[in-house]
Amino acid sequence: MSTLEKTISMIENLPEADLLKIQDFIKKFFGQHECETADKTVGSTLNLMSKEDFLQDIKTAEKEIADGCYKGAQKVFDELEQRYGF
Repeated sequence: MSTLEKTISMIENLPEADLLKIQDFIKKFFGQHECETADKTVGSTLNLMSKEDFLQDIKTAEKEIADGCYKGAQKVFDELEQRYGF
C-alpha cells in the first residue's frame, strides 16, 4: 500500500471539521513551494495507470478495509487515548 493510500485510510473517518483543518494545512504547505518544483516532484513519483487499474486499486483497498486489514483514524486515536490517557 502506498503512502497516499495509507494516509487516505487513516483520514477517511475523520469529521468534516478535522478534514477542513487538514485541507488548510496542505494549502499552507504547498504555498511554501513553487508550483514548478511540486509538479516536477509529483510527476517523477507517480506511475501512469489506466482507468481500469485505478478502479481495481480502489476495489482492492475497499476489500482490505472491509476485511479489517486497516483501522480508521478515529479508532487509532481512541486506542492511543485509552493507552496513554490523552
